[in-house]
Amino acid sequence: MLTSAAIRAFPLVLLLAVLGLTQQIPANPSANSPSQNTLFVNCQEKGKPKHVVSPVSLSEDERWQAYVEVDVQSGPECLHTTRLWVAQVNGPHRLVYLIPPKRTAVENGMEILGWARNSSMLLVKTEEWQWGSDAPDRQQVLAIDAGTGMVYEPQLEAMLRARKDKQCLFRITDAGFSADRSVNILVRAQFSTALDVDETEEDVPLAKRCGNAEETWSFNFGNGEIRQVANTQPLQIFKKSLPSRRDK
Repeated sequence: MLTSAAIRAFPLVLLLAVLGLTQQIPANPSANSPSQNTLFVNCQEKGKPKHVVSPVSLSEDERWQAYVEVDVQSGPECLHTTRLWVAQVNGPHRLVYLIPPKRTAVENGMEILGWARNSSMLLVKTEEWQWGSDAPDRQQVLAIDAGTGMVYEPQLEAMLRARKDKQCLFRITDAGFSADRSVNILVRAQFSTALDVDETEEDVPLAKRCGNAEETWSFNFGNGEIRQVANTQPLQIFKKSLPSRRDK
């Protein structure tokens, strides 16, 4: 069992103030923005900017809705900017999270996983990677309160602490909330041996190999506790999507 204050919770307004985006005019899924997968946006057509919008995700009580948009500028590099917009139903959308292109990871995306049951708490998965690089992608799960804009970010690297002497990586396969309370984020991940580009697992010393295993971890953002739980633990999540205006 791991106990840590590693789950960071911070008001998004501070992030937006630093980025100078507090006056950003909300966008809407428009007629010229097709509804597509926003976790990975292909950037193969150089010189052609893209604007991709996800379907609208609706909370279980139908009070809240959210969508993701990704803007891609294609030049010498592919520069992705991802935004998450939320609104009360029939209300104006507001920006609650933004991922800019970074020097070490110019491409990014986001997928809405769903909502906590009867709650304004939204769960998303993000991905960041470097254009033209073999470096591994960085994944993250975020719980975002649509009502307040508060962001809860589990420190997923804590799942590797028990494997600190091994050559390991993980990929998120699913995530949700625990059945008893929504303050527990459950993350299911597949672990494997981290390999260089031209390396196979046989090239890695046996003691350094991570093996292949799926595990489920609980991140309690109420008290900071991090622990592994059984893979049979259900991932509670509500999913309901509405078409973007393009699809209507």
